Amino acid sequence: MSNRPAAFAALLTGLVLVQAGLSQGTAKNSPAAKNSLGSPAAVQPSPLLSVQPLPTLPDPYNLGLSTTSQKLQRLQQQLSGQKQLSADQKKQLESLRQNIASLSAQQKDVLGQIDRLENQIAGLQNQKLKLEQTIRAAIADLTQTKTQVSRTSGQVARLQADVRQLLELLYRERSGQYLRLINQANSLSDLVIRARYANMSGQHNVAVIEELRSQRLSLQAQQAQQTAQTAQLQDLRAQQLAQLTKLRDARNQQQALVARLQQTQAGKQALALQTQAQQALTAQSINSLVGNIVSERSRIEQDRRRRIEAERVRRAEELRRIREAQERARQEAARLAAIREAQRQEALRQAALQRAQAQAAAQASAAAEQRASQQRAAANAQEQASLRTRASQIQAQQQQASIELAPLPPASGPLGFPLPGGVVVANFSASVPWTVISAPEGSQAVAAQGGNVLAVTNYASLGWVVLIEHSASLATAYIGLDAPSVDVGARVVRGQALGTIGGSPVFGAGRMAFQVNRIAADNSRQAVPPTF
Repeated sequence: MSNRPAAFAALLTGLVLVQAGLSQGTAKNSPAAKNSLGSPAAVQPSPLLSVQPLPTLPDPYNLGLSTTSQKLQRLQQQLSGQKQLSADQKKQLESLRQNIASLSAQQKDVLGQIDRLENQIAGLQNQKLKLEQTIRAAIADLTQTKTQVSRTSGQVARLQADVRQLLELLYRERSGQYLRLINQANSLSDLVIRARYANMSGQHNVAVIEELRSQRLSLQAQQAQQTAQTAQLQDLRAQQLAQLTKLRDARNQQQALVARLQQTQAGKQALALQTQAQQALTAQSINSLVGNIVSERSRIEQDRRRRIEAERVRRAEELRRIREAQERARQEAARLAAIREAQRQEALRQAALQRAQAQAAAQASAAAEQRASQQRAAANAQEQASLRTRASQIQAQQQQASIELAPLPPASGPLGFPLPGGVVVANFSASVPWTVISAPEGSQAVAAQGGNVLAVTNYASLGWVVLIEHSASLATAYIGLDAPSVDVGARVVRGQALGTIGGSPVFGAGRMAFQVNRIAADNSRQAVPPTF
């Protein structure tokens, strides 16, 4: 399991080097290479988020712990090689820039505007994805708050009914019941027992009122939180609409500039060569992203395990509180049963002393109190049922979390076709280690096999790229998507939609590229032809 991040780093690096090699080979053999329109503004890579390494902590105990390893030295050597390759590519691009003398100043300016728009579109795409993730999180928080408000409202309604019934009972009986209960004692022990039950009843009444006050304050706070979350969600949706408008305007402006530049033969050649230069720089950007993905994936995995452990502890604590609440409810039910029994015995004794009218009054009072006790008992039973339901939900969530932590099963069976209804227009070869597939515009690319989404990244020339890990020895790449429908870390099943195709200007509308990679035990990877 510890070698899998390095394996995927090698996988992404290989994909970058193959694309860069193809771009350079096409640029050398194409007539358009003689009329390069590259400019310093046109070859800037898309901005990437950098991951700062953790600082080395001092060793206060002098344990002699090593701060390096053979694997780290090997990665540093590979990084030096990648830097040399980037320098060579930069020299080649400088050579291409020297061939723009045949273009007019107006054409150079148009080409620079196209490059700036491509970088702007890539940035807007990434902002749009982050905004969509924020909106989904806000919707989940709002749904949870609504559930809490509904649950608290039910508890407040139940407590209000209890308090209303308590006030009615106190109004009917006034304070004389306590004195009558004390005066009717036959002995000192009987007096102590009667006083104890009377005090317990009073303490219970006070506790009910205090709980009602606390629940009402909690309900008001939850309602205020719900209002704030609703306003936040509306603001996020407004931002999303503005972001989509900016993205649409930038794309329209880019298409107009491309059409304007394609009116001349030199402009067409410049666009073709510019695309090749952008592919080379995109390869450098992906190469830089390899280290970031490996580092970020390790950090996310550590944070994920920490959060899962914290959630497990929290849910265990919540389950303990639920069980304690159930025990308190059981004790309260027993206390109410004891009070009812004492009241029944008192009613029988009063009936024997007062005969007909006193007996009728005592029976009426006992019946009223019994109905009140039954209602409270029914409310307690309903609360216990709610607590049991919540405990079952927590256990189900714990089981689901255990399933999500389980490793992927070994890959078995042939891969599925990644584009239903599509046809292969360019087969896998030694020089082009992927398969280009065409389908009607708007078609959805699907997962060739179940697995975890490792990366979802956007590039100006390639569109969206989705990487899926199927097992420790198998991974697939879906290149040229226009609108991905999965997030990093999601587990997908075979045939699940990943996004619409046609997002890469290199492959064109209604097309995508599909690559299959085998990863050996020594972390070496090899692109292999698909089995469909």
